[in-house]
Amino acid sequence: MTVQIAPGVEWLNQCYEHEGSHEHVSLYLLHAPEGTVLVDSGSFYHREEITAAVDEATGGEGPDAIVLSHSDYPHAANVSSLGGDTEGVELVASSASPAQQGLPNARKCDIGGTLTIQGREFSFIDPPLADRSHTTWIYDHGDGVLFTADGFGNYHDPGQCDYRSGDFPESTPAEQIYEYHRDNLVWLRYVAPEKVERTLEDIFTSYDVRAVAPIHGNPIEGEDLDTYRGRLSEAMERIASEYSVG
Repeated sequence: MTVQIAPGVEWLNQCYEHEGSHEHVSLYLLHAPEGTVLVDSGSFYHREEITAAVDEATGGEGPDAIVLSHSDYPHAANVSSLGGDTEGVELVASSASPAQQGLPNARKCDIGGTLTIQGREFSFIDPPLADRSHTTWIYDHGDGVLFTADGFGNYHDPGQCDYRSGDFPESTPAEQIYEYHRDNLVWLRYVAPEKVERTLEDIFTSYDVRAVAPIHGNPIEGEDLDTYRGRLSEAMERIASEYSVG
């Protein structure tokens, strides 16, 4: 029920149907030195499947910590069902005021800072591709995985739900990258794509990213990162060119 994307990182995915395609709503399980860490908790539409998958992946123990990219329902809906409201599970949230978003017991991460969680170091990055201001991207210093919400996503065809980028015939399809970002990050039509690209380049220069783990897309393996980033850059240029501002 999980897909390995790095030595210590497993992918747990569920999907929504979208106009004949699918859109992932994923979470990731990390095996840290002192316990297991979930990145996000998934959608309430998939609560039973997610709870069962986490239970199986942790041998019935459940996670020791949950780290949220942000508190929207596709990302934080299963905090309680996975034990995030109990003393036995450490909850880390990106909001400046977790209590105001219904997470009174959460430990707050500082965007631009680092935390050690279950013996694993994580950095919290201000994302250039997000749909909410309280979102963070999460970099795992152990396996070099960058967890992204909501950018770096893509739609996929039925039957491709468990694909990593290398499982596609020619890596993640460009059209599915374009359609996902056009539909979900609508503000891209109003920005200068080259500025977003510069910010992305700064992130990839600052961190040794060996894989990207998107919440709403197929994981991108290291050998496919350049291909995906090139297609993402082209998608942003295309989105900006298709809409007239002013």
